Amino acid sequence: MIKSCPHCGASLHEEASFCPCCAKSVNQRKQPHPPRYIPGRALQSAGVLLAMLALVLIAGIWLHDRPRVYDNDSTEAIYRYRGVDYQLCIAWANTPFTPADRVRESSAPLYEIRRYPVLLYINLAGTESFAADTFLELVESIRGEVSKADSEIQITCSEAVRDTDYVPNSAAILYMNPMVTSTGIHSAELTVSIQMKNGDVIRLHQTQAMEGIMTHHFTSDDTPLNTVSDLEVLLARLDEMVGPEDEVYIHLPPVTYTEELFVSGWAINFIGSTDEAGNRTTFTAPIHVESERGRVFLWEGFDLLGPGEGTGLSAAARVHLTDCRIAGWETGVLAHTSAWLNADECVFEDNAAGFCFDAEYGSPSDNRYVNNLFQNNGTAVLLAQVPNDVSLKFPGSRFLNNGTDIDNRCEHQLELDEAIFE
Repeated sequence: MIKSCPHCGASLHEEASFCPCCAKSVNQRKQPHPPRYIPGRALQSAGVLLAMLALVLIAGIWLHDRPRVYDNDSTEAIYRYRGVDYQLCIAWANTPFTPADRVRESSAPLYEIRRYPVLLYINLAGTESFAADTFLELVESIRGEVSKADSEIQITCSEAVRDTDYVPNSAAILYMNPMVTSTGIHSAELTVSIQMKNGDVIRLHQTQAMEGIMTHHFTSDDTPLNTVSDLEVLLARLDEMVGPEDEVYIHLPPVTYTEELFVSGWAINFIGSTDEAGNRTTFTAPIHVESERGRVFLWEGFDLLGPGEGTGLSAAARVHLTDCRIAGWETGVLAHTSAWLNADECVFEDNAAGFCFDAEYGSPSDNRYVNNLFQNNGTAVLLAQVPNDVSLKFPGSRFLNNGTDIDNRCEHQLELDEAIFE
């Protein structure tokens, strides 16, 4: 094949390396260049920089994924998981979206072991929506620990349990069991730790401050108690006889009180009695009780018998009846305004309405009505307004020959699987 000289244009053989006409080379040669010199120090600096960038990247990943502790020394913590903010808080049953006070104050008689619940709620932050069911799937464990206890208080904390029958929508309940051994205020620190499956830990704190109070017992051996007038005299003197937070038990003789009785302020515990002849403490006129202090009135062992009209017991307080018989009233027991009333092993019979709940507000002391007998009432239980969303239970309670067993006008949640209807 023939090619042309790039210099003079003469025809050349394909394999010619120079032109015979102009004697110039027809091969193109690349000018050699020596290798570029890179100082060793520059190479070392670049290596260090790359290593540092790798460490920063690894550290960023580790810091992002490492377990974290959420603890702001309060009864509330906000925890974010996959873009959702959860509110974890210790709260009261009637205000589940509002964190309880950092210091919980209560009182207890000396040398008596008390038991009360501390409630954990898990909600969607910034809303009034419960989220315990979803969030608990992410939780490894929940436990309570007591520390910093005064020398005059002995207190333990139970394992965390979930009991939505007792406290609806709660995530966990921890039961405190304190006993104080001297008067005055004593305290201990409760820490609730939520261990997440991803390694995170959320801690909530609440100081349990408990005032040791004296317990006073009055009996007919040392105090006149045979008439309503005697009771009124004793109640009027309590301010000068006992401290404002002391606990008072009045042991009633087996007599019949025929006059109307008013009890207010103090959380008076009435304990009835029965003599050898079978005579039992009996009231045949209405009883009225009011209190804003929040303590529970424990009344047991007496009869409240009416003339077929009026209200037997009218309560704007927290009252717990045990082994009482309420019969012959238009309304046997009325819980109104700020009341919460419980009854165990009581008899409600021959009333137009045995037990009526019509309270605007009130904190529950118990949601169970155990082993009661409701018989021969027009309406055994009338629920016009119940001031909390806890479900009411009637385990072992019998309903017999009533016109209406339960008139649930407010459509409150009930659990009747253990009640007996005959």
